[in-house]
Amino acid sequence: MDTQIIEKIKERIATNPYVNFLGIHFSKIEEGFVEARMPLRDEQRQYSGVTHGGVLAALADTIAGFAAYTMTPLENDVLTAELKISFLRATWGYELIARGFVIKPGRRLHFCECEIYCDDKLVGKASGTFCVVESQVD
Repeated sequence: MDTQIIEKIKERIATNPYVNFLGIHFSKIEEGFVEARMPLRDEQRQYSGVTHGGVLAALADTIAGFAAYTMTPLENDVLTAELKISFLRATWGYELIARGFVIKPGRRLHFCECEIYCDDKLVGKASGTFCVVESQVD
């Protein structure tokens, strides 16, 4: 994998306010794959103590999007065009682990997936289409 792409991704992670707000920490960045951990806070839970689905959707969008970045030319960015998530079980734990995969890279569209785990159980699976666009950041 091109080291300049890795550096661009690391810079985007470090300067992304939403990633930092969510407390996402990346543990692997490889071509077509990223893995990250995110702590869960009480403010992210429903009245019953279950993690809100929007939290899982935000994590899935972020991780699948960064997987797409690993296969995107340096001069381009990616934007989410479509995201679908399936909630497979209630999430009660204190940390999420997300793994994003590029299933089909393309010149203009990447199709990606993300699996989210809590306490070693698959709690969500998402798929998304990400547009390859001209750089949105100077």
